[in-house]
Amino acid sequence: MATLTLQPSGYRVNLRPAAVAIPERTRRALVERLQTGAKIVVEHIERHKLIYRVGAITIMVLLGAGGLDHVFAASDASGLGLDAGAQKLYHKLISIGKWVIIIKGAFDTIQATVQGDFVQARKSGLAYLMVYAILLGLPWAFGQVEQLFEGM
Repeated sequence: MATLTLQPSGYRVNLRPAAVAIPERTRRALVERLQTGAKIVVEHIERHKLIYRVGAITIMVLLGAGGLDHVFAASDASGLGLDAGAQKLYHKLISIGKWVIIIKGAFDTIQATVQGDFVQARKSGLAYLMVYAILLGLPWAFGQVEQLFEGM
């Protein structure tokens, strides 16, 4: 039960429960559950430590990156900055990626159709079509995000 006491510095709230005797069997069960949970968390972190490291480093770089203002200044709207060069590179990648997707998608779809697996052929064709749509839609999506943050 919480207690409220008046002290010279102000009120003090004590949220510690009153001393309650927990049966030994219940206490052991709780400690065992806590140890099992801790073991699961530690195993998960050990298994995925590379992902956590990359995430932690990314957050540190984003929070502590003082040099990003140079990058933002380089991507000005004058047409000579980073965005203009990235647009040229993007259009070249689209022209190459389009043919890679078409050829690989056609090959996989035809191969699945020849083997008589029409469900897999349909899945394969739709998957390659979605990849191409995403490839074309990324600049639009990034533009929308940029407009969202420009207003802030």
